[in-house]
Amino acid sequence: MKSERKEKIEMFEDKYANSGSISYLWQKINKLFVRKDGNKVLSDNNFSDADKAKLNGIEENANHYELPIASAETLGGIRIGKGLDIDEHGIVTTVVNPDITMKWSQITNTPSTLAGYGITDAATKEELEEVEAKLSNVFKYKGSVETYADLEAIEDPEAGDVYNVVETEKNYAWSGTAWDDLGGIVDLSNYWSKDDLIPLTREDIDEITGSASTVESFLKILAESNEVMLDEDLSFSAPVTIDKAFTIDLNGQEIKSVINTPLFNVNGGTLTLKGDGSVDVLNRIGSARNGGKIIIEDGSYVSGDIGFDAVGTGSKVTFNGGELTAVEGGIGSFDGAEVVMNGGEMSISDNFGLFTNGTAGRGNNTITMNGGSIVGNIKSAGYEACGVYIANNDTFLMNGGSITGNGGCGLLMRGGTVVINDGTITAIAGANVPGWVGDNKTKMNASGIIYHESANYPGKEGINLTVAGGVITGVDHSIEVLSNEATPNVTVTGGVFSPAYPEE
Repeated sequence: MKSERKEKIEMFEDKYANSGSISYLWQKINKLFVRKDGNKVLSDNNFSDADKAKLNGIEENANHYELPIASAETLGGIRIGKGLDIDEHGIVTTVVNPDITMKWSQITNTPSTLAGYGITDAATKEELEEVEAKLSNVFKYKGSVETYADLEAIEDPEAGDVYNVVETEKNYAWSGTAWDDLGGIVDLSNYWSKDDLIPLTREDIDEITGSASTVESFLKILAESNEVMLDEDLSFSAPVTIDKAFTIDLNGQEIKSVINTPLFNVNGGTLTLKGDGSVDVLNRIGSARNGGKIIIEDGSYVSGDIGFDAVGTGSKVTFNGGELTAVEGGIGSFDGAEVVMNGGEMSISDNFGLFTNGTAGRGNNTITMNGGSIVGNIKSAGYEACGVYIANNDTFLMNGGSITGNGGCGLLMRGGTVVINDGTITAIAGANVPGWVGDNKTKMNASGIIYHESANYPGKEGINLTVAGGVITGVDHSIEVLSNEATPNVTVTGGVFSPAYPEE
């Protein structure tokens, strides 16, 4: 007949192990953690290529490796001196002369107390007897008896004797005068029952480990934590709202979406994307709104529309690294938002890389480019490519990086302030040049920078261009000025230009 304890153990195993959760958890543990090897522990002291080169530098001689002789400055081998010997296994021992003997009585000035040998904490005879007396009262397990009556029938028990009584399921110790109850099985039936146990699901284990293998576990982790690491490829069928600081580590996996809206709506929170993985979506990858922020550290991103956008004052997209491929645009800034590009590669198949909107009231944006590369390509008939498009009373500051209009212009401004301190801007001829850019139907040339005040966009008031450095290269012009102003607000104090500016 099974004991109650055995039944509870089998019930637990049935609830958890047979559900497949234990097997899945073990897979996760093997994937996320390093297996312990004996007493070895992980260390930051990694064996490097430089370390291997040092070992390779040891000369091989007569089937062994010969080290340099050790000195105060050199780490190396040692030589055998007088009174020492070394056997074939490399064990060094002292050489004893069998003809020399020494008796203890021949040794003089020996200490007469333990303290004289440097032993100051040796126990006295009295202290050892006290320890022995205390040990005599330590519990000594003596076995089991069937009933409490059998226990009481034991003759001449010694203090510390412990017996298990099967009848009461308790242990008892002899105190010297009576049997003390040491307790037994605790009844937990009032605290939980078989029906209360709920098996762990894959999503539960993902939530515990912080690594998502399903969309459901991703959403659970999003609700409870601030970071998730992908453990499998995920396919989303609905947009995801992020209203707090949250990091997605792609971890070599892929996120896909065919929904016709932005996948990640960053509403006042901060989304950080990192890891060597990819995101491939039909619409926009992410949209930062209401002060939301998106930070792209690395990874590969593909969009069938616009890659990312920032909308509204305080909203911001920062592109630090990775690869972004999109159709209509790379990163857009609208309604007083901000975009910063520090690195990475951006390739647009049918429009421009960094851009703003020329509609009245949607300007006042700030775009800063410190590094990275942008290539704008074109497919649509009648239009030409453009690397960066500033269409309103916005500010564009370029401190480095490269901008290329492959089959069009490098940078086109129809309003706002553009300052070029460094970097390269290049226009490349193409079949669609001259062509349209945006909704203005004036044909643009393949020029490095085009100052287009005459487009009469809402942001043309106060339009100004300053070039203090960089390399500006065009096909038709390095800098082309299209303006109705008596004196266009164009200032050039430095830089390298091809064709020359001002033109001869």
